[in-house]
Amino acid sequence: MKETTLLKISILVSVLGVFSLMVISELSHIELSKISDITKKDLETKVKIQGKLLSIQETPGLYILTVTDFTSTITIIVFKEDALELKKNSNIEIEGKVTEYQGKLEIIADTIKYIN
Repeated sequence: MKETTLLKISILVSVLGVFSLMVISELSHIELSKISDITKKDLETKVKIQGKLLSIQETPGLYILTVTDFTSTITIIVFKEDALELKKNSNIEIEGKVTEYQGKLEIIADTIKYIN
């Protein structure tokens, strides 16, 4: 087989693979979890929670949020990329990965949005 044919086939397969990954990521849906239902078995998995923002602490490299729902409270870590425009006592929805720090579970946030 000619090199140009192989190159065309490999580019086509690569483009189809990237497109497939984009479609799969858009269609994947994370179920809403209660904070009290998040356990060590959820480490390194993505979760979605909703709750009230109790506190915001700013450090040089990240924001540390404390969020509560009607079941429990959890720490949310947001790495500084842009300024965080959140207000205390607002209702927010967070998607992120469950991690453990100093024996306590926390969530590294991917997305945060206001909810009503």
